Amino acid sequence: MAQFCTKCGAPLGEGLKFCTACGTTVGAPSAPAAPPPAPPPPPVMAAPSSTPAPPTPPAAPTPAAPPAVVAAPAPAPPPAAVAAPAAVAAPVAKSGSPIVKILLIILAVFLLFSLLGVGACVYYAYKVKQRVNQIREQARITFPTARGTRELRTQPFNPAVPTPPAGPAVDTGVAVYPGATPWGGGTQVNGPTASMKAQEYTTSDSVDQVMAFYKDKLGSTAMVTQSGGQVVVQTLGANGEVTVGITSDAALGKTKITITSIGK
Repeated sequence: MAQFCTKCGAPLGEGLKFCTACGTTVGAPSAPAAPPPAPPPPPVMAAPSSTPAPPTPPAAPTPAAPPAVVAAPAPAPPPAAVAAPAAVAAPVAKSGSPIVKILLIILAVFLLFSLLGVGACVYYAYKVKQRVNQIREQARITFPTARGTRELRTQPFNPAVPTPPAGPAVDTGVAVYPGATPWGGGTQVNGPTASMKAQEYTTSDSVDQVMAFYKDKLGSTAMVTQSGGQVVVQTLGANGEVTVGITSDAALGKTKITITSIGK
């Protein structure tokens, strides 16, 4: 029985192991044949329309590309201009009037002299005060003040009538109250740096009258201190210190005046 190739259907000779047509091994199971392709579906026909289709407009012509513009070469930059020399700045005019400067100088000189005057016054006052303190200290050393406890008397006694101290009167350099008489002798002590003079006087006038007299004589710088029936009029100057003590002496029935002058 003749054999045929299971793949291509060509007749095979006896004893052949391969198909001479397609090279398929004889006796090998053949691959199942591929199913035939499905037939395409029938085209669907569009229903005819009563309105005719608008005509297709013709395609617009494509504009031709403009010719390429060749850039012109940039002109070479001009040579750098030589910088003009800087203008010389005009000298600035000085402001201000010479009259104003002169007035300011005069004002400064006036202020300087005013300060110097104030400083001189302060220095002079300081030196005067220092000198007075030295005079007072010297007088305190030369004439020490007696210290101690006053004597107490438990029995009544009749005070003796005061008698004026013996000795000549001393001129203190201070005006004497008109009509006053010296009460005995005075005291005068001369030290190495200062001197002291003291003299007492009596008058029949009142304490107020004597106080008014010495306030006028010693000037406006005089200091007045009143305590009870006693009055002290004191002045301090460059030449020393003057103290006038005014009191009413009941034993004498008069006003007693004590003048003390401390100076060079």
